[in-house]
Amino acid sequence: MFGILELILGVLCALIMFGIIGFPSLQKYPAPPMNAGSMARAAFPAFLLIWTGIGSMKIRRWARALSLIIALCWLLAGISGLILMFVFLPHTHGQMSQSVQAAKEAPVFGSYLMLGLKAVIYVIVPAIFILFYASPNVKATCELRDPVVRWTDKCPLPVLTVSMMYGLAAGLMLSRGLSFWAIPFFGFVLSGWAGSAAALINILLLSYVAWGTYKLKITAWWCAVFMTAAWALSATITLSRVSLWDFYEKMNFPKQYLEIMTDYIMPHYSSVAMFSRVWVVCILGYLLFVKKYFSSRSA
Repeated sequence: MFGILELILGVLCALIMFGIIGFPSLQKYPAPPMNAGSMARAAFPAFLLIWTGIGSMKIRRWARALSLIIALCWLLAGISGLILMFVFLPHTHGQMSQSVQAAKEAPVFGSYLMLGLKAVIYVIVPAIFILFYASPNVKATCELRDPVVRWTDKCPLPVLTVSMMYGLAAGLMLSRGLSFWAIPFFGFVLSGWAGSAAALINILLLSYVAWGTYKLKITAWWCAVFMTAAWALSATITLSRVSLWDFYEKMNFPKQYLEIMTDYIMPHYSSVAMFSRVWVVCILGYLLFVKKYFSSRSA
């Protein structure tokens, strides 16, 4: 049943992300045009859910491990999104109240209804998946029905989560290059050949971290710590010198979406920046937590 649910979610994710189905009445602005990069980013989560859904239906050990990791990342991202929605919601209502017509089109209770719907989709649903796939009964069932040692069994689950996170980051960095290259680099925004070179170095390092952490190499763990700290420092310095408008303009964002960011994101930029720093601290803390698996490799 949970495999079927994952399969359905993967198909729905693909249909929504590619704009085949949507909710026009809830959209104030037209959807951005799809390009190669956005199509790749839309296809990946759909493929992952469909793949793990089929594996879960076949009661594969690797599918249980990946489903648990996906649900955990899904839950953390959902909680983060809800927190940001609480930050943006009062400002959004304030802008809506400036126009009677806007208030008619988007009543206040509609925003809270959408908030509740997102809480179900991004918090409650992944929490249910975590409770199911983390169950010792489910684990025992998969080990009984699939006695072959799979690739997910060769790495501790907390470390496998790190490996998948950095592997996903490498894929997202590559998908960005299909449409543009704009990389923040210690006070500057690199684009063109310089941006593609910086992105290529990042992709190689991220790929090494994903492979090395899976192999429990301590050098890969140190590389992960160094890269995470360097990213945070580079982004902080760059955004203190370069405006978000200039940064996203180099990323070829349409002008109407730059105006949307000016209206909704810029008034809360300090809160978003602080929230991002908290996330960096959490990632570094998790890396410190999993270091014990690298120290005890020989044992």
